[in-house]
Amino acid sequence: MGALPEQAANDLLRHVGERLSVRVQSEQGHTDDLVGILLPTGELETKNGVRTFDPARVVAWRVVKAPRGTGVPMSQRILDIESASSELWAPTDQERTLRWHMRAAGGFTRRANSMTPIAAPWESRAWSGSSLDADLTEADRFYQAHDLPTIVALPMPLYEDLAAILIAREWRSVLDISVMVRIDRNSVDEISKEHLGQIEISTTPDAAWIDAHGRALGNDGHSVLTSGTPRFLSYVIDNENVGTARVGFARQWSALGAVRVDPKHRRKGIARALVERAINVAQDQGFPFMLLQVDCDNHAAITLYESLGFTHHHRNIYLSRD
Repeated sequence: MGALPEQAANDLLRHVGERLSVRVQSEQGHTDDLVGILLPTGELETKNGVRTFDPARVVAWRVVKAPRGTGVPMSQRILDIESASSELWAPTDQERTLRWHMRAAGGFTRRANSMTPIAAPWESRAWSGSSLDADLTEADRFYQAHDLPTIVALPMPLYEDLAAILIAREWRSVLDISVMVRIDRNSVDEISKEHLGQIEISTTPDAAWIDAHGRALGNDGHSVLTSGTPRFLSYVIDNENVGTARVGFARQWSALGAVRVDPKHRRKGIARALVERAINVAQDQGFPFMLLQVDCDNHAAITLYESLGFTHHHRNIYLSRD
């Protein structure tokens, strides 16, 4: 292995899901070579079990080609993130069948008011006949009882076959989401005092935060917002909340959401300051790996997130008959 370049321990953590060979130096000066799949927790899954190591003591590493039939597949990484997301925007009512997870929360957020497959992706090829019809009939019953449309959320590319089947049945896309992740154990550079002094943090959304967020919560919105033991960030100018963000925590992941700035105060660096502060809050809470969901057409937001170390992981498409 080549020598580890400066700051490469940070770069190493961008290779979640890949097979790595890592050389770690102990406090006594001995070295230990580990080979395994890098997990989202920053540990290595080796043939002898999960191994924990201190990135600060990594002296060399390289990506190695996994032998055929081994490694953590992309499908498992996507399903792990999707499972965490369901907890981070938790529904107030839900049902699970053999193949589906149906979620409802009074219409607040697509995530908490859609059904997503939980069966193995390759089984989607078998969902073109009576089994799919039965599943959709059951879903219609569930969502009609909640006075909601039946919306199917599909992580891509895992469920491309199922998406094609539904589109052939004249279901249409109502939302196309990029799921982005930041795999980094370092906080961002300290934001300027000008911005830092304007940001307030609480464990519950107060009336000013909800008003600035600009979305009616309904009966279930508060429950969705407070799932995942979140922190709520407010950017306050002259006692007025002009910007919001939310960061929740579940399964080794933090999740960024609800980033909004009053139109009268945009292009002042407020959104960036809120995201930077949210990243640092998550780091302080011991959740260095962050995910977020952003509309694929929101190029300005995507550019901001990329500048702070987020990368595209996978897509979620939401399909509806209506």
